[in-house]
Amino acid sequence: MFNWIQNQLEEEGLNHECKLCSQSFDSPAKLQCHLIEHSFEGMGGTFKCPVCFTVFVQANKLQQHIFSAHGQEDKIYDCSHCPQKFFFQTELQNHTLTQHSS
Repeated sequence: MFNWIQNQLEEEGLNHECKLCSQSFDSPAKLQCHLIEHSFEGMGGTFKCPVCFTVFVQANKLQQHIFSAHGQEDKIYDCSHCPQKFFFQTELQNHTLTQHSS
């Protein structure tokens, strides 16, 4: 049964999974936006840029801001297993669970 579900998700393009809650997305950008939302759970519905501290009311607006205003060098969370870096701890957690857990 699990293999059938996995195949269906891949066929539909829902193969970007949040390992923190098992929700799947059809693009890496949508998964990243979701992980940003995880980062700010219980924070009153605002999303603060971890680099310049600008506040947004939507996670996707913060995501757009990060892509347009900040670069690779601004990422603050380093993976201890590989050279990848992330803006949010939830991105690092999801990466570690996806790429480095056995």
